[in-house]
Amino acid sequence: MDPLSIIASTIAIVGVVASSSKAIQSIKGLPSEFKEVNQNLPLVQDTLVLARDRLKDGDGVALDESSKNAIEPVLSGCETKARMLQEIFDKIEKGAKDSGGSGLDLYRTALLRLGKAHRVETLLRDIIKSLDLLATNQFFRASIKRGKLVDAEDELSGLQSSVPDSEFESAGNVQNIAEGATGQQTNIYGQGHNISSGSGKQFNAHIMNFSAE
Repeated sequence: MDPLSIIASTIAIVGVVASSSKAIQSIKGLPSEFKEVNQNLPLVQDTLVLARDRLKDGDGVALDESSKNAIEPVLSGCETKARMLQEIFDKIEKGAKDSGGSGLDLYRTALLRLGKAHRVETLLRDIIKSLDLLATNQFFRASIKRGKLVDAEDELSGLQSSVPDSEFESAGNVQNIAEGATGQQTNIYGQGHNISSGSGKQFNAHIMNFSAE
């Protein structure tokens, strides 16, 4: 996909994220980092629009092939992370409507499945970092000012983690599966503890344990 198409797609995705972000701000228990993300989304939108407009008119200067090859992966990374933000925000918004759960619980559930690199503040910081990198390219230098991007990146980097690392470290689980035998199956999360009873052989792995005839 060419840079202009990637930017257009990312602008559309960030627009959806911004709408969802506003909608979920009132959900009880939502981590404060979501407010910081919400406040910085307009900067992302404005920067993407500036980049799009620069590509469209160019002031008579065309984007050379080497610059095109350099910025395509940067822009693709922005698009990918914007989609990740959209997925998380959608899950929280839908979960709140369906179950009325707390924002933190809904967010934690989504994040433990996706991984800590998907923390909302991390995703937005990475997007802004990529846009700042884009601004250093000679083609965009006159259109995109780095000051606000650098400030936003520093601000997001200084935030506490919306979900601490310890939550991911204790999220592992052990699953015991018994087949063809009567007995007891017990799953205990976080410590790899197994309890089995009944006849049959027991096969143990680090994450999953199987009991079978």
